[in-house]
Amino acid sequence: MKQYTPGLQYVMNAQLPNFEIQFRKYSNDMGGGISSIIEKPGGMIYGVLCWIPKQEIEELDMLEDVPLGIYKRETFQVSGEDGVWYAADLYWVSEPKGPFAPAKKFLDLMIAGATEHGINAEWLATLKEMRSSRE
Repeated sequence: MKQYTPGLQYVMNAQLPNFEIQFRKYSNDMGGGISSIIEKPGGMIYGVLCWIPKQEIEELDMLEDVPLGIYKRETFQVSGEDGVWYAADLYWVSEPKGPFAPAKKFLDLMIAGATEHGINAEWLATLKEMRSSRE
C-alpha cells in the first residue's frame, strides 16, 4: 500500500463483522482471484485501520477502477482493537464473479500484511493454508 499511498499512516488493527473475504474478481496480472468483502452474517474480517491523505485516496480510487464501476468505495463501521467503532472506507467488487482460486501473489501480499501487523493468528493460518494449497 505504501507504494500507492506514501502518506499512509497505520492507526491500529480492526475488524469488520458480518462480512468475509472471498476471491470474487479474476486478475490476469496476478494470475488468479483477488479478494473482495462479501456480506456474511456472523462472519469477521481482520485487517488494519489506516489514515490516508484525501488526494491519495482519490488516486487510489483511480487505481481500483472506481470510476469504471469495477470496485466501489464505501464507508463501513469497523471495530478497532481499542474497542471503539470507527468509520472506515473500504473497497469491494461491484459485481462479484467466481469464486476464483486465489492468486498466489495476492495471497503473498495478504500474508505479508497480516504478519507485519500481527493480525489474528487464526486468519493468518487460513491465509497460509490457502497459499500452500496453491503450490
